[in-house]
Amino acid sequence: MSPAKSCKTPRKEPVPTFYLPAMWPLGLQHRIADTWAAWRWRRGLRRLLQDEERGLARLGADRAAVQRGAQERLAVIAARIAERRRRS
Repeated sequence: MSPAKSCKTPRKEPVPTFYLPAMWPLGLQHRIADTWAAWRWRRGLRRLLQDEERGLARLGADRAAVQRGAQERLAVIAARIAERRRRS
């Protein structure tokens, strides 16, 4: 077998089933989406507390739970959202 023939033989490399070179890493996309969703959820709870202070909403017995959620760290909320996404 001459060296010219060995160079002409095509390599058989595994072709990835899903590859887009201009795409962000999927883990990064999920982390950004989870953090954004966590921020929106926490912001909604904070607005609900503000509305109650202005008399526009009534939380009643749920006020303590809403306060805990409004004070929760984004990382904790994002982790909970990521876990739900993994389960579904």
